[in-house]
Amino acid sequence: MSTYILTSMFPNGFPVEVAEQLKRIIEKRSRFAFVASEFEKAHEKTDRYYNFFMNMFISCGIEFEHAFVVDSRMTVEQMQNRIEAADVIWLAGGNTSDQYQYFEKCGLIPIIREHKGVIFGMSAGAINMAKIAVCSVTGGSSRKLIYNGLGLVDISVEPHFNKRGASEELLQISKQYPIYGLCDDSVIVCDQSKTIFIGDIFLINQGCVTKIS
Repeated sequence: MSTYILTSMFPNGFPVEVAEQLKRIIEKRSRFAFVASEFEKAHEKTDRYYNFFMNMFISCGIEFEHAFVVDSRMTVEQMQNRIEAADVIWLAGGNTSDQYQYFEKCGLIPIIREHKGVIFGMSAGAINMAKIAVCSVTGGSSRKLIYNGLGLVDISVEPHFNKRGASEELLQISKQYPIYGLCDDSVIVCDQSKTIFIGDIFLINQGCVTKIS
């Protein structure tokens, strides 16, 4: 059974409630795959974020026997094998549409879709996990983009949501596509039996904003 965790950002490490959920959810800790958003450039930045998040796991008592960065420093076959064998996959933040194009180019989409472990999506990764990926100018995209994502979850998300309110752009988009606004330090956990909301999360639907957690 797959478990999907959609996140925004954790500026100061995992909050206590999030850490407790992760220790419960992540039972298998043999292999961890950190899938970059930019595969071919910015390797130093990718490694910096990889180390940052690995230290966060260690700080809350979660350690993996083997952990890998997945980007162009390995062959396409190696990328596919590392993701397929991982107990936990982390889809990193960055440029959302570029990340999805790398998924397509490297043949990773069916492997991610069929994975039966734990999959995290942070920021861009969370957006791409959706059936409908919504990239807003409000969220940092150079232009509004709406496309078919990985389809791991039925919800669309807006990471780094400002709890003071939704932009006019998001209100208009929500008339066609409901969006969950994820503030930093919040998570949505989805598995086959339930959905758990932790932190400040808002539903933007039909031009209205409702706090649900």
